[in-house]
Amino acid sequence: MVAQRAETPVSRAICLTQTVAMVAIVMLGTGTPNPDPARAGSAVAVTDGDRFVLVDCGRAATHRMLEAGLQLGGLDAVFITHHHSDHVSDLATLATMRWVSGTGTPLTVIAPRGPAARYAQRCLDAHEDQSFHGQAPSSAGSRPVIAVQPFDAAPTVTTVYSGGPWTVDAALVDHHPVAPAVGYLVRHGELRVAISGDTAVCDGMRQLAHGADVLVHEALLGASVRPALLEWNASAEAVGELARSAGVGRLVLTHAIPAPSSEPIRQRYIDDVRAGGYTGPVLVASDLDRLEN
Repeated sequence: MVAQRAETPVSRAICLTQTVAMVAIVMLGTGTPNPDPARAGSAVAVTDGDRFVLVDCGRAATHRMLEAGLQLGGLDAVFITHHHSDHVSDLATLATMRWVSGTGTPLTVIAPRGPAARYAQRCLDAHEDQSFHGQAPSSAGSRPVIAVQPFDAAPTVTTVYSGGPWTVDAALVDHHPVAPAVGYLVRHGELRVAISGDTAVCDGMRQLAHGADVLVHEALLGASVRPALLEWNASAEAVGELARSAGVGRLVLTHAIPAPSSEPIRQRYIDDVRAGGYTGPVLVASDLDRLEN
């Protein structure tokens, strides 16, 4: 599996657009809570040269960043969709490794007010100062720091971050009973990338996905999972309908259950998307897949 994953960035790179130079989307983690050495926890990077933003930070996301050639000091902000462990569990590792590499500024984390923001604020607290002694250049300070910017999640699209080339919007999504949960729209010039986190198809994602160049959305094979899962997650067919109605340019499926571990299973996801009415390009993602111009 490691060898197959190592081939992914070359064999599965996909063109985004000819109008946005240097921008790429890197699928760092495409897994679920289920243990899978080929799939890290949820994490999607949108990059602009040496700078990038990150949506979610599940297990092993930091190592995937390094595998993808991303410099941790180039991370402008992390955006958390919700507080499920497979979306937040690598935050402490990311903050620490970024600090060890010599970056002295706090790690900026944007999260909906509530459990996700509280986790980000507290995840380093268990480490006493001596835990970090001598691990980083003195210029980086005595310990890593996470600076959390909580926001009040709303059902309508609201801008939650603007810095450098990035503007990021958020809207509430439907992942009940886990709440609040949000999706994000990352804007860079004319490029618009909507990222769902975990959710059933809902009004919030319809707003964020409308006219998006790329929609990154979780997806389940409806015929292969318990019906109860589809009450708070999206089937591939429902995501296909969303992508069609929103006029999405490209669709990326992630956080897939069952894991798309073979081409026949990948094709089942694509067939379900087509049944939903979407006819555009579809990527059933693996870790380190990269969409670029």
